[in-house]
Amino acid sequence: MLVTMMQHFYDALADLAIYAGAAPTERQRILKRVGASQKKLKECAHLTAIDCQHKLDLVEAEWRRVLGQKAEAMELYDRAIAGAKAHEYLNEEALACELAAKFYLSWGREKIARVYMIDAYDCYVRWGETAKIDDLEKCYPQLLSPILPAKLAANLLATVAKTANQNPSLPPSIHPSVSASISDFGVFSTLLKACQTLSSEIELDRLIAKLMPLAMTNTGADKAVLILPNGNQWEIAALRAIDSLGVERAIGLPSPTLDKNSDILPLKMVDCVKNLLKPVIVRDIAQNCDWESDSYILKYQAQSLLCWPILDRGNLVGILYLENRLTVGVFTRERLQLLNLLCSQAAISFKNALLYKKSQDYSQQLERLLTKFSRTEAQLAEQKQMLQAIIDVAPIWIWMVNPSGKVQFFNNTFCQDVGVPLSAFLAVDHYKDILGENAANCLVSDAACLAQDLPHYSSETLTLVDGKQHYLEVTKVQLKNSQGETIGIIGLGVDATERKRSEELLQEQNQQLEQTLKDLQQAQLQLVQNEKMSALGNLVAGVAHEINNPIGFISGNLSEAKRSLADVVEHLELYRSDAPKSEIADHAEEIDLDYLLEDLPQMIDSMQVGCDRICSISTSLRTFSRGDKDYKVPFNIHEGIDSAILILKHRLKANEHRPQIEVITKYGNLPKIECFPGQLNQVFMNLLANAIDALEDSNLGRGFNEIAIKPNRITICTDVLGEAHIKIKIADNGTGMKEEVKQQIFDHLFTTKGVGKGTGLGLAIVRQIAVEKHGGTIEVNAEPGVGTEFAIVLPVKHKL
Repeated sequence: MLVTMMQHFYDALADLAIYAGAAPTERQRILKRVGASQKKLKECAHLTAIDCQHKLDLVEAEWRRVLGQKAEAMELYDRAIAGAKAHEYLNEEALACELAAKFYLSWGREKIARVYMIDAYDCYVRWGETAKIDDLEKCYPQLLSPILPAKLAANLLATVAKTANQNPSLPPSIHPSVSASISDFGVFSTLLKACQTLSSEIELDRLIAKLMPLAMTNTGADKAVLILPNGNQWEIAALRAIDSLGVERAIGLPSPTLDKNSDILPLKMVDCVKNLLKPVIVRDIAQNCDWESDSYILKYQAQSLLCWPILDRGNLVGILYLENRLTVGVFTRERLQLLNLLCSQAAISFKNALLYKKSQDYSQQLERLLTKFSRTEAQLAEQKQMLQAIIDVAPIWIWMVNPSGKVQFFNNTFCQDVGVPLSAFLAVDHYKDILGENAANCLVSDAACLAQDLPHYSSETLTLVDGKQHYLEVTKVQLKNSQGETIGIIGLGVDATERKRSEELLQEQNQQLEQTLKDLQQAQLQLVQNEKMSALGNLVAGVAHEINNPIGFISGNLSEAKRSLADVVEHLELYRSDAPKSEIADHAEEIDLDYLLEDLPQMIDSMQVGCDRICSISTSLRTFSRGDKDYKVPFNIHEGIDSAILILKHRLKANEHRPQIEVITKYGNLPKIECFPGQLNQVFMNLLANAIDALEDSNLGRGFNEIAIKPNRITICTDVLGEAHIKIKIADNGTGMKEEVKQQIFDHLFTTKGVGKGTGLGLAIVRQIAVEKHGGTIEVNAEPGVGTEFAIVLPVKHKL
């Protein structure tokens, strides 16, 4: 940026300098180029007025000059000079004064021109620009005649410090002032050359490298130390000394910090100069007792010492320490006068070098920032290009319109789907001019979006290029500037037509699935009903079989008892009719009265046994089929198991194919448990019926005698498990089951029985009753060819 600014500044001045001698066509081009440079300088002046405003004023002054606007040019020259002077741009102050002098000289105002030219000459002298000084002396001697050659000497001597603090308490080695005229020592040419040498350097390191030998050569010192500030502390910037061979050379230090170099120079003298801003001179250490306490002086006993402040407008910018270890009185008055002038020029050069260094640092910083800005700009351009590519290929609609409906952007997807190019939308004042009736819903959602700060969601329909109506889901949000003003609407649209159709199809399928579920539930109810009817059939068959025996027995005994009772009654009638004893005796023998009297009570007793049996079956039936309440009640598990065994007893009896199935019960001392008795009876019935089925399956292909050797057996064991649970095990020695069957045995509708023999609900219901209804567990242990065991664990108390 700095380089660009300077380029525009000097290009404009150069163009305006040749304007007067240019052809008319060339003049137009010059004015056009200068106008462009002025525009750039105005931008720079807006950002950094301190650096650029006086440059802009100078170019404007020259612009007014060539256009003949003298009054405006006069004002602008003075503003440029004042601005450059205020911000210490000495070179540009000199240039502005010189151009102003030329302006007045061309106007015939020589007296005014002389004043500006002398100021320009003075600035060039202070700047140290010898080539320009020579040029002005050669080109404008009539304007500079009042000051040549006396002016040059006066300018050089003007840097000598002439003010002093007349404090009588100062030690005699502290000199309040050093002044003289050049004629006192006649070394004006040497002084001028030395000053020109220093003024020609603007790089700090090179300036120091030239200052140190000049100071030592012109003062007779054999050691020189330059101290400069670095932030808040003072550091040794350079150290030179003449070695034992008489060679002057620079000496490096391990640390530049002043406090760590008490072995290099007398720090007390340095502190005195820093505090009083006056030079300290010791011409003969033997005759000066002021510094005997300084460790450096005590150790090295240098004969002549000098510590000189380098001042710029009263501000301490450096300290120069000089010494001669061997010679007394080296620092004569003439040498001090010369050193004073050198240090004055050094102060100006230090300032210029520091300004140059700052400008270089600033320039480098600006270059780094410019490089970073360029990289950032390139990255932003790349990201913008990437974002544009993403937006263009995005399968959604992206657009932006202003609050009045003027299209500002549509992505490619939108334009392709609508079948209208972006240029057509940009050419109209409102998108409705293109979309027509399709814009109705869009206008409504635009108004709703502008009426709220939050994003607005809507559903819209549009007829696209395929001629079909599409269903769109749209999100719109206001776009606002930094002042919070709404400047547009950004919209995102997704073609949800296929999804809507899918949703409608899914809804239809859901309705079908709901109907299918109802059908399945109805079928399940039918299966459950069939299971219940099957269980009821087993129950009825078992009850009928068990009751049939005692009833048949009672029925047979009743017929015989009736005949026997009729014979007894007939015999008793003979006694009532007073029949002869012989007839009574014959009748008693005929009916075998003694047998009847013995057999009839036995028949009545046997019928009583049959009735008791029927009562027992009835009790077991009531126990098994008792209805459950909506809460758990205490129940004796053994009664439920026994009732199930009794009901299934007809299936346990022997038949022509196999011996009787043995039922072994090993009951523990169980407490009554809180449960739903009817449901647990169903569990016992189901497990025992499945055990009988498994045993009958295992008998297939085996003869009666073979089965009798290894009889069918069902073992029922109960026991207490801890204090809170009981365990019931029902095992058979049937076919057992494979591992894959075990994994599915409790699954809903899973069965290993043939078609029409099982529903796949029995064990699923068993698990539901044991686990879900009673909070217990059920496990199956089986081995093919060995048998199967179901183990049920139930809590004694109901858990709330």
